[in-house]
Amino acid sequence: MLVIIALAIVVAGFCLWVIRFVAHPTVRTLLRVFVGLCLAALLAFLVLAWGFPIALLVS
Repeated sequence: MLVIIALAIVVAGFCLWVIRFVAHPTVRTLLRVFVGLCLAALLAFLVLAWGFPIALLVS
């Protein structure tokens, strides 16, 4: 579990660092979306790993 969390943080951080050097606006936007998806996946994984009742999230 800690490996997945660490990898998600490292990938998101690396992409945030790389965004500074990308000149093309479409590629920058896609990288930002990818970072957002990585962070959302990390949050979802943490919620599921801690045993939060999923019924509360869905209803």
